[in-house]
Amino acid sequence: TKDSDTSKNLTEELDAQVDVLKTLNGAYADLGPLLDCVVFHDGEQWRAAIDVDESGDLSAAAALGAYKHTSDVGELCKRQLFYYTLNFYDEGRTLSIVTCAGSHSTHVAGILAAHHPEEPQNDGVAPGAQLLSLMIGDHRVGSMETGVGLTRAVNAIVEYGADVANMSYGEPSSSPNVGQWVQTVAQEVVRRHGCVFVSSAGNEGPALSSTGSPGGTSDGFIGVGAHVGYDQMLAEYAMYETVGDTVFTWSSRGPTPDGDRGVDVYAPGSAITSFPAYCKERLCLRNGTSMSSPNLCGVAALLVSAWKQEMGGASLSPYRVKNAIVSTAKPIGELHGAGMVQTDSAWQFLKRYAARAAEQVSWRTHVDDSRRARGIYLRNAEESAHARFFNVSVVPVFPTSEKARLEHDSDGESGRLESQTQFDFEQRLLLVATESWVSVPDALYVASQGNKFAARVDATKLQAGRLHTASIDAYDSTDVDRGPVFSIPVTVTKPLHVDASACVDLGTLQFRPTEIVRRFVAVPPGATRAHIVLRASNAAALESSPALFYLHCMQLEPATRFRKFFMRERVSIGHKSYGAGGGSAEQKETKTMDVIGGATLEVCLAQFWNQLGAHDIDVRVEFNGIVPANGGGALAEGGPLRAGITVHGSNAVARLDFIAPVRPEYDVSPSIVLTKARKTLRPHEAVISPLGAERDTHLATGSALYKLELDYRLETTREETQLCLHMPAVDTQIYENWADNFALAIFDANKRYLISQISYTSPLLIKQCGESLVRVQIRHRSAKDLEALKDIPLLVDVVLKSSIRLTTKFDMASIFTST
Repeated sequence: TKDSDTSKNLTEELDAQVDVLKTLNGAYADLGPLLDCVVFHDGEQWRAAIDVDESGDLSAAAALGAYKHTSDVGELCKRQLFYYTLNFYDEGRTLSIVTCAGSHSTHVAGILAAHHPEEPQNDGVAPGAQLLSLMIGDHRVGSMETGVGLTRAVNAIVEYGADVANMSYGEPSSSPNVGQWVQTVAQEVVRRHGCVFVSSAGNEGPALSSTGSPGGTSDGFIGVGAHVGYDQMLAEYAMYETVGDTVFTWSSRGPTPDGDRGVDVYAPGSAITSFPAYCKERLCLRNGTSMSSPNLCGVAALLVSAWKQEMGGASLSPYRVKNAIVSTAKPIGELHGAGMVQTDSAWQFLKRYAARAAEQVSWRTHVDDSRRARGIYLRNAEESAHARFFNVSVVPVFPTSEKARLEHDSDGESGRLESQTQFDFEQRLLLVATESWVSVPDALYVASQGNKFAARVDATKLQAGRLHTASIDAYDSTDVDRGPVFSIPVTVTKPLHVDASACVDLGTLQFRPTEIVRRFVAVPPGATRAHIVLRASNAAALESSPALFYLHCMQLEPATRFRKFFMRERVSIGHKSYGAGGGSAEQKETKTMDVIGGATLEVCLAQFWNQLGAHDIDVRVEFNGIVPANGGGALAEGGPLRAGITVHGSNAVARLDFIAPVRPEYDVSPSIVLTKARKTLRPHEAVISPLGAERDTHLATGSALYKLELDYRLETTREETQLCLHMPAVDTQIYENWADNFALAIFDANKRYLISQISYTSPLLIKQCGESLVRVQIRHRSAKDLEALKDIPLLVDVVLKSSIRLTTKFDMASIFTST
C-alpha cells in the first residue's frame, strides 16, 4: 500500500542517514579550537586581538601586548578560569599564545617566591624575588621538556640577567655530565654569566645511581634531593604519629655512574602552595624533588639578595653560593654526606669567608679510568676483587665574564684581572681519606692549572653484599675548620657471589620506620631473569601496623639509561591475612625483572617513609636464563654474547641453538612469534638553513643555530597502522644529546598535520592508508656537522596486522611428518 511504501522509504532514509553519520563520526578528529587572530603594530609595540569566543566577531576582543612589556593577561576560557599571555617574534610574523601546560610550574613558582601581603603564612621562601617564567615543556608531548625550549630558556636567563634559576625538570640520561645543553649551562650560564642554577635530582629512588639529568648528574648545577621533617609531617600529612626526619623514600640517590655525588644537598620536598585557577584550587599539596629544588632556589635567592645588600659591589660567583650551601648543610646520614640546607648557617659562612678568594672557584676532578670519571665507583665484582690504583686530577674552575671574552688583548682590563686572579691562586691542601681502605698522600699543592695525586682503594676485605662509602677530603692547610674544600666520593658495592644453585639468600632483613636496606648480588653470566622472593614471617606481624614497602632493583650498563634494567614495585606487608585461626604468620610476594649477566644487581627494600611498625622480611633472589648458543655456547667476559638471531627466509628450515648457562631448565616450550616488520627509509629531500637569531642562538658563539629538515615518504597499506619511528643517532636523548633538538612531524597526503614527536619516539597510530610525509628536524650550532646527516636513514617498525607464529620443533623429522 501507499502508506507502507512511505513508511519503508522513510525507514530506509533514516537508516541511510544513520550510516552517513556513523561514517562521518568515524572520520571525525577534533583538532582543537580554531581561533581568529589579528596582529598589528599600534605605533609603539605589537598587539593582537584573538577571537576567544570563536564567534568570528573581534570588535569586543581585547588587544593585548607582549606580556614582558605590558603584563597583559587575557581569558582564554572564562568558564574554566583559563588565562593566556602573548609574545611576538620575527617582526610580528610569529604570534605565540602562552598558556599553562599543567599545574606544575605554578606550584613550583609559589614555593620559590609567592607573595601574599595579607596572608604571609602562604608566602614562598623568597617573596621579594622577581620571577621570570620560562616554558620548556611542550603540550604536544605531555609537557615534556624539549631541546628547543631548553635553548630558548637559557638564552632568556642570560638576556634578562637572572641571578638564580630553578629547574624542576629532568630525565634519566645514558651518560652523565655530557651533552651540548648541559655544557652550555655549566660554561655559559653559570661560569660566564654568574647565574646560580638549581635543579631537582629526581624521584626514581631509593636505589643507588638513580639521579636524573641535569640536576643529579651534571657539573654547574646544584642537585637537590627531597627531605621531610617533623613540621611537614604535622602540617601537610596529618600523621597521628610521626617518624624521624628523613629523606623521602622515592627521592633519587647518587652516586652518578661516573662516581660523582649526584645529590649535593637536601631541602623540603613538599609544600602546600599556589595552584592554577583552572584547577579550582587556590592552594594544593604536592611533593617531589620538583618541590625541594625551588625551596633550595629560594634560599639561594635570599643569599644573593643579602650579599648584594650588605657586601656592596663585591663579586659573588655561583660557586661561592654553592660552597656555602653545601658546606653548612646539616648532616642527616645520607650518602657521601649530603645534608639538609641551613639558610642562616650558609649566610654566616658567606660573611665569614667573604675575603677568601678561593671560595669563588669550583673544583673539577677527573679519575683516570676508561669512563673519565669524577669519583671512584667500584660496582661490579671484578672491580673490587683486588686493590686498585687511581691517578686523580684536580683543577680549579674560575668564573669568567662576557666582558672579558669580548675585549681586545690590547685593552683587556677585565681579562687582565681574571689572569691576575689565576696567577695569584694557590692552595696548600691536606688530603684525608675517611676510611682505612682508601689511601692518599698527606698533602697536595694546587695552582691555577691544577695537580694530580695517586689514590689506592683496597676493597678486598670489605663485607660482600653491602654498600661501602668513603671520601677523599681536601682541607685548606691554613683553615682546617672551614671543612673540606672539595671531596671526591668513593663508592664500593661489593656483590655477593651466586653459586651453582643460581640462588642467594639475603637473610632476614629487619625494618623500622624509614629504614632502607640494600644488598648487592653478582648476577651469574648468562642470566636473563631475576626473581625476588619476599617472605614476611614475623611472629608479631598481626600486632604490627601494616606497611607499604618499595622494592627497588637495578643494574647499570655503560652508556645506557638506568631504566633498562630497573624494577620499582610497591609491596604491602601486613595488609593481607597472615594466617587463619591463629596459624603462623606468612606472606609471600615474588617480583620478576630482566637482568644482564655479569653486572651487579642492587636489591633495595625500603619501608615507605610514613609507614609505622616493625617488620622482618626474608629475601631470596633466584636467577635463570636461556640464551643463544652463538656457535657452541661461548660466553663473553661477564655475560653471553648478545648477538641477534638471524633466520634466512629463503631456507625452508632454520636451526637455532640455545643454552641454559645458569641452571637446568625443564619443560621448555619454545615459540617464535613475529610481531613487527622493519623498513628503512632514505630522505628524498634534505635542507640545511639558519634559524632566526631572535631566539635560536648559541650562547657560546652568539650566532644563529642551524636546522636540518629531512623529508621521508611513508607508505601505509592499511588503515589503523601502528608503527614506531627511530633515528638512533639523535632520538631518545635530551640532556646528553650532542644536537640541540630532534623532532618529527607527520602530515597526510593533503599536508594536514597528524602527529608530532620530540626527543623520545614512541608507538603511534596512522589512521588512513596511503602516502604520508614524515618531516624530521635536527638543530645544531654547526652546519658542517649537520651535513653528515643529510642521508641518514629513518627506521620504521610496523606492527603486523596479524602476528606470524613460526613452527618450532626439537627434531627435523617432526617438521615434515606427523607420525
